[in-house]
Amino acid sequence: MTAIRAGTGSGPEAGFGGGRSQPRTASRTAPGSAPRSPLPAALPAMPALLALMAAALLALLGAGRAAAPGSWAPLKRWALGCLLLCLGACRQRAATGTAEPRRPRPLRADPHALDSLYFTGFAETNRSFVIARLAQRPAGLCEMWLFLRLDGIGEFEHPQHPNMMVRDESKEIWSGGGLTMEYLEPQMCWKINFDGLLRKGSYRQQWSEEEGELVQVKFSLQWENSTDVFNFNIDSNPSTFALALAQEPWTIELFQRVKKQREQHFRHEQWGRSVGEIEIENSGKIELSLQGIRSHSYGVRDWAEIRRYVMILAHFEDGTAAHLTVISMPATTTHLTVGYVFFPDGRKAGVEWSNASLAELAEDGLIQEEYGVSFAAGGKSFDVSAALDKQACPVVYNGLTGRGVFHECIADFQLNGLTPGWGLVEFYYRDEAAQPVPNLQLGSRTEGPDPATDASPS
Repeated sequence: MTAIRAGTGSGPEAGFGGGRSQPRTASRTAPGSAPRSPLPAALPAMPALLALMAAALLALLGAGRAAAPGSWAPLKRWALGCLLLCLGACRQRAATGTAEPRRPRPLRADPHALDSLYFTGFAETNRSFVIARLAQRPAGLCEMWLFLRLDGIGEFEHPQHPNMMVRDESKEIWSGGGLTMEYLEPQMCWKINFDGLLRKGSYRQQWSEEEGELVQVKFSLQWENSTDVFNFNIDSNPSTFALALAQEPWTIELFQRVKKQREQHFRHEQWGRSVGEIEIENSGKIELSLQGIRSHSYGVRDWAEIRRYVMILAHFEDGTAAHLTVISMPATTTHLTVGYVFFPDGRKAGVEWSNASLAELAEDGLIQEEYGVSFAAGGKSFDVSAALDKQACPVVYNGLTGRGVFHECIADFQLNGLTPGWGLVEFYYRDEAAQPVPNLQLGSRTEGPDPATDASPS
């Protein structure tokens, strides 16, 4: 069972597909491998082989037995695990070091297409943090998140929040709402800038037309990598996917949906440090040095497919960095665990197992102050406890109608009861009954349908 320690208080990004470069060093002559490109067409596609295997097992077991939920799960898990291990080795050999483009990718001809960048940064000596995200969407729209806290000064968020939709301001870089992200050096260096008004005060948990206290804020941060890239489409451990899919009722339609998901969405992450300066009206200039993640997600993500998820991002004092997500996508996998660990020596490993359960992680929508999970990666076990900061749980609506809600809960972590860490726990809930935000403007009048109704940080 998931070890959960319920606190006394309550509170109010994720699709995954799976590199090896070296951690950043003082020399820039060996940046290491770049993120992998999608698999060459000549390589047999995993979903196609899964479909063939599904057909064979359906014939062997009979459609009735194979289609029953959880039926023959050990056999299905074993077969999937063998196939995924073989295909994973093929993917690693076939992957080439094609660098990610310096500019946003042209969006696919799909209303759910996106190209998303997500950065976090946490101070190791005080309570300061920055969370920033930009995602290009169709029809000239952009999803934008911007939250920060400066220790001893206060909390700040973009005046659009909890809405996140703004106008896309550039095709050359990621830009929207005064926030820009620019690629400086392949897989090693990014620049994050902002110049505009932010709202000072407690993070809003629901929409309000009152502006609140707006102050002029300007910052420039340079992010540089400290780890390899983890590619979810290539590097993920196959055992967690095999376990999740083995619990599902197997049909040809199921494998067709899995094939579609894995061919449409790609994601990779790496950890690094942001260094720079922030200037706040009436507060002067402050130097920042923040440890955090860069996550790049692109392709097609239809968030109507996701019921909810919980994502843990944590960096620890000894240099360990971890990502753990538990996600429910009823059309394919009702309970899937994915994630990874970067070890202090630079090694990386996909999560092999976890006791994390969505049923025990604020399933009722009441987010508690403390949680604990266990997981294994790289042959080692990890016990992680999180103490959430009740004063720092910003909320973001998903799209123009808010059919989903993200809770970015800042947390202090403990690894194996000894090593302190910093990061966040992100809770996502799907809300089909949500209504459009009243009188919402995107900086200028919005026209036409809402092509970004189902958006996210993944």
